[in-house]
Amino acid sequence: MNEQKDAAWFIENGYADPGGLIDLNAELDEIGAFVEIFAAYNQHNTAAGTPWDNWPDWELCLTSMDSDLHFVDPERDPPEFIAKREHWLTVMQLIYEHDAVSYDGYTITIQGQHGHTFTFDFCLEIKAWGAPGTYAEHRANLEANAKKPKAWMWRRELYCFEDQIGHSLGPYWHCPDYIPVYGGRRTIHTPDSSFCVSGKGDTFPLALLSVIHLCIDDFHIWQIQYKEAESTTEYIQKIEQEYPSGRPEDYYYL
Repeated sequence: MNEQKDAAWFIENGYADPGGLIDLNAELDEIGAFVEIFAAYNQHNTAAGTPWDNWPDWELCLTSMDSDLHFVDPERDPPEFIAKREHWLTVMQLIYEHDAVSYDGYTITIQGQHGHTFTFDFCLEIKAWGAPGTYAEHRANLEANAKKPKAWMWRRELYCFEDQIGHSLGPYWHCPDYIPVYGGRRTIHTPDSSFCVSGKGDTFPLALLSVIHLCIDDFHIWQIQYKEAESTTEYIQKIEQEYPSGRPEDYYYL
């Protein structure tokens, strides 16, 4: 990243003070408020059409982002911190600037290039994405549980919708016709309007970036998911044939 630009630099160069563009009273873990922090500090890049390269000054300490990344220290920051910040800047710019991406609350919506819509919740605190419209309730439950007597003794509630992405084809979907080999085929054991998608990348922002591109591409995601659905069907059929009266409880030990 380039040398950090402070508020005075922005004002002197005709831009707004970044601090004046950020609503500190908002829920800063929501994707809209979160991305606006980065956008405020990269006004010059947006205007010039160049990659974002300026890290926010201090506002990220009000979010659930890893505390190690909050403040830039050129003399002490190890290479992995620098890389993670660059990953965050890249995915934030994509979310903020790409016409196919929109957001509301915790939910990101992506319009695929072939007309299908994908949605998922942005879960910064647990470094994950999840089924749309589920994370706000999960966070509220965590906050409520944290206020109970002896809350520290209880196991943290798991987010059971992790890695789920909603899609516009609905339950028991047919693979889109433009997908080679699988196009037009119907899935069988897919009762939900979402499926599990794991991103690729060593860091959460990189994995998030890969998932967003997968949704925008609106092609390979269907190949991956149909193969998964087909594999699940084959497995269930195998179990039903081998154990017509029901799978025994100790199946995995046979």
